[in-house]
Amino acid sequence: MTVNHGVPGSSPGEGAKATNVGWLFCIYMFCVYIIFSEKLNKFYIGTTDDFEKRLFEHNNGIYAESYTYRGIPWTKHFVINHLTSKTAYAIEKHIKSMKSSKYIENLIKYPEIIEKLKYKYDPVRSR
Repeated sequence: MTVNHGVPGSSPGEGAKATNVGWLFCIYMFCVYIIFSEKLNKFYIGTTDDFEKRLFEHNNGIYAESYTYRGIPWTKHFVINHLTSKTAYAIEKHIKSMKSSKYIENLIKYPEIIEKLKYKYDPVRSR
């Protein structure tokens, strides 16, 4: 299978060759991240496909009208990797709905919670 997303320079020649394994890697490239601001004493939960870039954006005022602008600097607290976009957004929504910093702390303390969330919200894993 040839992959070409119309991006100049992204597919030299015939284009990049994708395998089933490569395809799975591409769909599982999202993460849910939790960052913390000491200034606000608050957590922020988000979803992205590039955590380092997103953290840079939060800490450099790229979005001056955003909630996170007030809390600079933000530090990495926790990241859940290897998710599909749909699964990442579902887990983000779930964590936000808990409205609990204790729950966020428990995600680190009890990794099995993360595995249960991945299983619950990922249709591929739950088969």
